[in-house]
Amino acid sequence: MKQNVGILDTAIRSIIAVICLSVAAEQLFPHAANIALAIAGGLMWASSSVGLCFVYRMLGIDTYPGAGHGITQYYPEGCDS
Repeated sequence: MKQNVGILDTAIRSIIAVICLSVAAEQLFPHAANIALAIAGGLMWASSSVGLCFVYRMLGIDTYPGAGHGITQYYPEGCDS
């Protein structure tokens, strides 16, 4: 699959993932919240590591610099660009 997460998105996702995983590891919240933080942090870390976001793909958003446009571009389904 083609990457659709740009450099800025990768950096932001990595920082948020570290924060989520750190808070989950410290167990500052109830058990269910810690599990949710760990899952969210893991998904964000995986997304930033691979450079692919399935939510972006469903919404038609592509922030990868190789796409040939600005920082964020929205392409509705069926739109030729």
